Amino acid sequence: MKDNHLSSKLKNNLFYLWEDFKWPLIAAAVVLFVAVYSLAAAFGKKETVISVMLIDCHADASPEKMESDFLTFLDCDPGKQQAEFTTSLLFSDTDSGSYTMTSLSRFLADIGSEKLDICGMREEDFIKYDNSETWMDLSHLLSADTLSALEASLLRKDGRVIGIYADALPAMAEYGCYGDGSDRGVLGVIYNAPHRSAAAGYFDFALGDA
Repeated sequence: MKDNHLSSKLKNNLFYLWEDFKWPLIAAAVVLFVAVYSLAAAFGKKETVISVMLIDCHADASPEKMESDFLTFLDCDPGKQQAEFTTSLLFSDTDSGSYTMTSLSRFLADIGSEKLDICGMREEDFIKYDNSETWMDLSHLLSADTLSALEASLLRKDGRVIGIYADALPAMAEYGCYGDGSDRGVLGVIYNAPHRSAAAGYFDFALGDA
């Protein structure tokens, strides 16, 4: 009988607690759920080591192949780190003006959000975007040895090294990028690139044993 009385009293107390504090309790549960979810997402999220965008490149290799190769080059842990390669965007080689605008919007958005490190595009487009100071002076980023190895393939403008011709980079040929005989492709580093050390390393990777 005593146990039944205690059980009934406990139920009554819980009932009145719920009635009096229902909304604060719901709010507290929501806050706790969001906190746990955010922590789980934070611990599960991979670190991005580089973001590369190759526009009008018509690559034979998949972005996943490029990402895997570069992570291996940097000796990264693919379980904790990732490289982002985008190869599907087009400025020149499309009959769809809307797709060109979509590609341009993505390019500008990634620069504006300080996400993009390296971008490649046709030489004519590359030079056009230098007018808005899109490209970093690579003489301030790359090592003397790398610059020396690429000397004949550096794109210079107004005394600055703003890009490197893709046909000087064996990795670009291996992936089938910018090899279709139209305007030469050029790669450069965005002026506000967030992963500058990895961006510099990318050109050593792209050079291979050359």
